[in-house]
Amino acid sequence: MPRDHTDTSMFPGLGGSEPAFALLEVLQKSLAELRPVDLQPGDVLIRQADASEWAFFLESGSLLVYSETRYGPVPLATIQGPRLVGEIGALAEIARTASVEAATSARVYEIDRARLVELARQSPELLVSAVRQLGRELESMNKAIALYTNALAALERRDFDAGIFDDLAHASPQLPEFSAAFARFADQITSKRRSQDELAGAALIQKSFLPKEPMMKLAGSGVEVQARMRPAREVGGDFYDYFMLDADRMVLVIGDVCGKGIPASLFMAVVVTSLRTAAREEADVSSTIARANARLCRDNTASMFATTFYGVLNLQSGLLEYCNCGHNAPLHLPAQGEPRELVATALPLGMLADRPMEVASVELARGDDLVLFTDGVTEATNPANEELGDNCVAEVVSSLRGRTPAEVVSGIFEAVDRFAHGAEQADDITCVLVRRRDLGV
Repeated sequence: MPRDHTDTSMFPGLGGSEPAFALLEVLQKSLAELRPVDLQPGDVLIRQADASEWAFFLESGSLLVYSETRYGPVPLATIQGPRLVGEIGALAEIARTASVEAATSARVYEIDRARLVELARQSPELLVSAVRQLGRELESMNKAIALYTNALAALERRDFDAGIFDDLAHASPQLPEFSAAFARFADQITSKRRSQDELAGAALIQKSFLPKEPMMKLAGSGVEVQARMRPAREVGGDFYDYFMLDADRMVLVIGDVCGKGIPASLFMAVVVTSLRTAAREEADVSSTIARANARLCRDNTASMFATTFYGVLNLQSGLLEYCNCGHNAPLHLPAQGEPRELVATALPLGMLADRPMEVASVELARGDDLVLFTDGVTEATNPANEELGDNCVAEVVSSLRGRTPAEVVSGIFEAVDRFAHGAEQADDITCVLVRRRDLGV
């Protein structure tokens, strides 16, 4: 093993690179007096930040140049023999700016600074060669810096095109590894941006399947609806819907697709479309849910499903007929008294096609609220990884009694955020409130 030194006159090229015959002619006498050192792959020749007390003549083999950073080693270049390595740092007494190790089996000769200076005095060609190579490397570095600066600016402007990738592929020959790494970095950035653009498009598509307005007031019936959704990512699996089935009946829907991201958002769109179509094709809640479920189970190779609450509210009588397909139990909050849970009556949609869809009903009296939400509310966690839970949600809803629908929904979100206490939102959060006001109010 050689001594653990360090070098990097110029971190990419590391010194002169004159043709082999010129170097051999200048160093011929000295090499005969020096002992060769044979390196094995991985042997360290030069260590970054050490004093430059030696130069080396690489007779054969190749060396890897790399920068040592707090994040690990960064490859910069691979150099081939025969050539001098580290002579500029030794002549100028500059600390090594990079580390060098054997990439293959290699033979080097160690030349101390005093001998190197003497050789330079006796043979000005050696010094001229070093200065010439330094100039070449400075020119190459300047071009490389300009290229990478322009490339970074293009990334910032989001107009990084194929032409810049071609320039990077033919960048500084002294920095092949860095050029390749930068090209990979740029490719990853552009790929991620494409993904972000795709997610943004998916988010727009997802929003198009939700009601255009988060609030609806039905004149003459006293019914108000207020909704709010906050995805954990650009797109998610939560959904809600409300629309008029006829002059006297309104459909209310809230649900949560298993999974997250684009697949969940696509299945969400299918669920919403299936429910809307079935609602207009079938006469009652049970047959509507059965028809939508059959469609979702058909060709469902991904085995996705959606917890769903589907209800039809009679605006005149206040009767709500519903099927809770494995969803969080909505809270019926009467004008007086404790909240009542509308528990599950069926399995989630998309799971099994032949299971019965049981229907239940509840009457919303004047002054009553119906609060629907997804598990992003009840399963919100704090830094101690504790969940908010159903009981706390019921308490929050009760404490907001008498507030406007918008204030109730905002109050639920605020309660979730207070409980989370800065913890990252792990799931989509959706809340819909339906109020049947007294017509005299």
